[in-house]
Amino acid sequence: MADALAAEWHRRHQRLEELTKRKRPEAQVAIVEHVRGELVGLRGALGILLGGRVQDGTADFLGWTYYREWRARQEPQA
Repeated sequence: MADALAAEWHRRHQRLEELTKRKRPEAQVAIVEHVRGELVGLRGALGILLGGRVQDGTADFLGWTYYREWRARQEPQA
C-alpha cells in the first residue's frame, strides 16, 4: 500500500512539474495549487499509513522520508 501511495505521489508530482513549466493562463494557477494540495494530502496519508500522526507532524516526515527512499529504489542500479 505504501508503494502505491508513493507511486501516485510521484505521478502527481510529475504532473505538477509539467504544469509549472508551461506558459499558462491565469485559470491554470488554480489547477497547480490543487495538485500541490493533493501532494500534501498524499504525503500525510502515506505517513499515517506508516504510523505517523498529523498532530505532531510525524506523518509528513515519515511520508516524505518514505517517498525519497521509494524514489531511490525506482532508479536503475548502476
